[in-house]
Amino acid sequence: MTWNSISFRKRLLIIMTLSGLIELLLLVAAGFAYVKHSQEEEVGLKALGVASFLAQSPSVINMLQTGHATIEQQERFRDLTQLIGAAFISIGDKQGIRLVHPFDERIGEPMVGGDNYRALISGESYVSYAKGSLGKSVRGKSAIRDENDQIIGVVSVGYLIDSLQNRIEPFLIYLTGMALLVVAANVVVSSYASLRFQKAILGFEPEEIGRLYVELDVTMSTIKEGILSIDSKGYLRSINKSACEILGLDKELVLNRLLTESLPDSDLYTILETRETDKDIELYLNNQRLIANRSAIIVDGEVVGAVSSFRLRDEINDLTEQLSQTKEYAEMLRSQTHEHRNKLNTISGLVQMGELDAVQQLIGQETALYQNLIEFLRETVKDPLIAGLLLGKTERARELGFELFVEPGSKLESLPAHIKAEDIVTILGNLIDNAFEACQASIRSGTYIPPERRVIQVSISDYGHELILEVEDQGCGLPEGLSPEQLLQKGVSSKANHNRGVGLYLVKQLTVRYLGQVEMVANTPFGTRITVYLPKEQQ
Repeated sequence: MTWNSISFRKRLLIIMTLSGLIELLLLVAAGFAYVKHSQEEEVGLKALGVASFLAQSPSVINMLQTGHATIEQQERFRDLTQLIGAAFISIGDKQGIRLVHPFDERIGEPMVGGDNYRALISGESYVSYAKGSLGKSVRGKSAIRDENDQIIGVVSVGYLIDSLQNRIEPFLIYLTGMALLVVAANVVVSSYASLRFQKAILGFEPEEIGRLYVELDVTMSTIKEGILSIDSKGYLRSINKSACEILGLDKELVLNRLLTESLPDSDLYTILETRETDKDIELYLNNQRLIANRSAIIVDGEVVGAVSSFRLRDEINDLTEQLSQTKEYAEMLRSQTHEHRNKLNTISGLVQMGELDAVQQLIGQETALYQNLIEFLRETVKDPLIAGLLLGKTERARELGFELFVEPGSKLESLPAHIKAEDIVTILGNLIDNAFEACQASIRSGTYIPPERRVIQVSISDYGHELILEVEDQGCGLPEGLSPEQLLQKGVSSKANHNRGVGLYLVKQLTVRYLGQVEMVANTPFGTRITVYLPKEQQ
């Protein structure tokens, strides 16, 4: 079994347990060494005190002056040794020859340890560590002086090191027991911590996280769409190569900084509060027109960030234009088919009745109507995409029982280079659709609408320095309780249906992009007039 084959939770448990055990062993060793040193130091000072006391005793001085110790004196020193718990009390003359010792056979022999010179030569009192005839010991030594202050001998009081270790063994056992108890507690805490930690990383192993990170990094670098994400505080946490190229950003300079510092116009942070998911919305960032999808990142019910993917709108301009033209053309054909079916049925009935003059008159009227409309739009609107829109909406209005009327004074020459025809189609299309819905809403409410109120007026003007688009209806008017500014916000609508409140928001967004203005006025007593002003010169 290899280390990598063990689960991350077990590995974390083993590492935390072993690290805790090693730390405790070091603490136990340090505690033991400290206690041992303290014991030796304390016993050394005790031995030194006894040795200094004996060195000043008149009986000891007299014994050294006579050069021998009586049996009674030997017994008295041995009793004192037991009384103070020492290993020995040894007294030697100036040459270091023992006069007093716990063992009779060693009396008269030189004192062992080689640590008497400081007392016999310098006359000091001190604590030493040396190995004598009884073993390694800590000793208190003191010089013995006569009445003339001459050094005549030395007193040595010693405690064996082994006996000191026996004293601190219970403490060592106690420390070891406490260490094992702490290790057991550490195992429980480590097990809980490892479980919580692995849950926080969604149960992945470290190797899996590393592999997923590399895969994600490679995947994001190969995606053509730009992708970026922010955390719950609005800091940019990731951005791929395509996003940097599209927005003209340097990854090293913007990463881990507030997104609004590098992209002041970005409102991605609002997703953190709303938790909404935006799909295919239009954005304008760093002078780039984008189509974006945005969503909140939610973990365990908590918003931890937001992510956005986007692409240049220019990349899909051709498809958008083709789709717009196709939709308008299909709408026009559908409306014309419906209308012409009725006309054909009428013509068929007139033919069967033999009313050929009436047939010719009807065909002439229809031909003249469409010819005049097409000629008018061809002269009025130079852009075929916008002209197609108006033609299609005219047929749609007739199908709904309304009339779309383009004011005769309307005029639209070629659009400036910076204004896209598909944006004008989006603005006009949404305004006209809103007018249709307002009129239909009045009908659905049971209100009778006379023919003169079933007219939707459209005006297009490019005189002066502005492009002016105006749509006016005689429908239900502005809803109560909602201001024009509120109706231009995303998701705000007078309809109860889901996914409403997008049309006017797109109008407002495109108008702001071109640094224009939207004016919404309630007609008196019916309907609404919406006017869009777009500067013809690029700002």
